[in-house]
Amino acid sequence: MGSSMQELKRNQRRRAFTLIELLVVIAIIAILAAILFPVFGRARENARRTSCASNLKQIGLGIMQYTQDYDEAYPPAAWNPGVEQDDSSMPGKRYALAAGGLCATGYCVTWMDIIYPYVKSVQLFACPSARYDEENPSYGYSNAISARNITNYDSTLSGTRNNIPLKLSAVLRPAEIYTVVEYNYSAAYYANPYEVGRQARGTLSNQKRVIPHLGGANVTFADGHVKWVNAQVIKAIPDVNTRCVLASPSAAYAYCDKNWNPLIP
Repeated sequence: MGSSMQELKRNQRRRAFTLIELLVVIAIIAILAAILFPVFGRARENARRTSCASNLKQIGLGIMQYTQDYDEAYPPAAWNPGVEQDDSSMPGKRYALAAGGLCATGYCVTWMDIIYPYVKSVQLFACPSARYDEENPSYGYSNAISARNITNYDSTLSGTRNNIPLKLSAVLRPAEIYTVVEYNYSAAYYANPYEVGRQARGTLSNQKRVIPHLGGANVTFADGHVKWVNAQVIKAIPDVNTRCVLASPSAAYAYCDKNWNPLIP
């Protein structure tokens, strides 16, 4: 009996882990975690990017439907003069802009409200990767397409031409022109290349406002399609805030950027 007990104890001792074995197991787990966690994080961000692209695709379709109902004109950036939004079910009441800018409260009737009858969703205007200003919309509408500041894109135009949205026929390269971009910012109702480029070259938090997805951003183009654009393309927007001269567009001017200026052939 004594011999059997001693044998059982020896077997129990053999089955126990030594400290070195435990440390080896812990090290292996730590290595696997270090390898897999970034993969999981990238997969999660990929899912967010896809969700964001879906948002922008529906927004693009909403804009195109609007053009068919309004004599092929794109929607305005906002009612002019600014009108406050008092309907809590509308995007203008959910997403705040810069108070005192377009309207006194910052909760204004903008392009988001104007295309709302076609998209039927307030949540569409929030990118799942937007983490800095959740009160602001995630997407900015080009001030060239909306003509909020069309004179920046053609220096020969009179200021009276501002705020009269372009028509489909005026956009010379619709498959190449940015219309709605990632722009988690209080001035999202009139995105422009100079500011988007400046944000992309700024601090990390500013970069995340305009290039939030795996080193790039989703963009809706003037013909309604959506594509992911590399951050380097956005960062390469010139840092010169000067009106574009269409007769001889300068590559050094932000408003002559061919991805933004719809009037350049």
